[in-house]
Amino acid sequence: MWSVIWFFMGCCRARITGASPEWALNKLSQARIAFRDMKKTDDFTIELLLPVKDILRAQAVCTRAMCQLEEEKRYGFRQIFGGLFHRPVLLILLSLAAAAAIAVPKFVFFYTVTGNERVPSELILRTLDELGVGVGAYGPSIKPQAIKNKILCRIPELKWITIQQSGMRATVVVREREAPEPVYVRKAPRNVIASHAGMLTRVSVLAGNSLCKVGDSVTQGQLLVSAYTDLGYKTQVSGALAEIYAKTWRKSQTVTPQTELQKLPTGQTRKHVSLRIGSRRITLYGAGAGAVDCDKQTQYHQFALPGGIFLPVGIEITQISDYDTIENKTDEAQARKLLRACARQQQMQDMIAGEILAENLVYACSGGVYSQYAQFTCEEMIARSVDAEIFKDD
Repeated sequence: MWSVIWFFMGCCRARITGASPEWALNKLSQARIAFRDMKKTDDFTIELLLPVKDILRAQAVCTRAMCQLEEEKRYGFRQIFGGLFHRPVLLILLSLAAAAAIAVPKFVFFYTVTGNERVPSELILRTLDELGVGVGAYGPSIKPQAIKNKILCRIPELKWITIQQSGMRATVVVREREAPEPVYVRKAPRNVIASHAGMLTRVSVLAGNSLCKVGDSVTQGQLLVSAYTDLGYKTQVSGALAEIYAKTWRKSQTVTPQTELQKLPTGQTRKHVSLRIGSRRITLYGAGAGAVDCDKQTQYHQFALPGGIFLPVGIEITQISDYDTIENKTDEAQARKLLRACARQQQMQDMIAGEILAENLVYACSGGVYSQYAQFTCEEMIARSVDAEIFKDD
């Protein structure tokens, strides 16, 4: 404790030489001059620490005691930091740095999301930013309970969220709501109907009362497997299960324009460089895209600290290439190929399982468009399970 007090007061290492240096120490005590850390080097010399403010008085007292006091080296706050008072700019900068070291850690600049699998981290951070919890948010003002109540209403896929702060970093811990699994009750009455008209080619009934066989022609919505089986003395109820394939015929019409717009590069390119700080963008060089048509290629270089901590600051470089648009006639062979691929893709998407057996395509060109009229012969699974009406005996 006294070492700290003497450091701020200022002290010096001094040496007393004379016939009786102990007598000089007694005189210093009588004059109420403090000293400490005495060390006798020989019979005529004593080294000690004295306050700087009493050095002149101590020299006068030692002289009256027939001794000599010599100052060797000064220590203390003024000797180490006294030069700062002659550099006001440096002193101001050091004061600002100290204030920043105290104030800046109270703001949050880095966010990490943990515990999410289906909900993207970008969606969670964007929603937090809309609620005022973004880059540069004041830490003590973040209320996790209030944030949780608001964000759960905006993102129903989450069931719990909290924010853990550690200086300028915050960890957003979330828990996702489990997806409800479908519950199938085997005894619940369910029928199997036809989703499309056709001729049955394969019938596989796993449960229920089969009302069809291979070779039958069925219409859309026709009952194929019933949930109720009449056993004479009772009626058995079950959830009908079946896998039924049928030969079906589908029609479609697709069109595409005879002309298309193509890009013609003008050869003019320019760069746009901007500084991104959080959600703000500051232009450093270049202008925007303007009113002309152009292509843009953007590269974003984000600053990072050692340890893999990325700062919300980066340089965005955008390469802008101008082009003009010209109208060209679409190649007929390419148009037919595109129409056929689109029609087949649409038919395959409409089927749960199956394949296209044959196709009949008719092309036409009128009104500035290429048209395709198609008829597909398919073999597909047409069984669909639906809830059955409750059956009651008369």
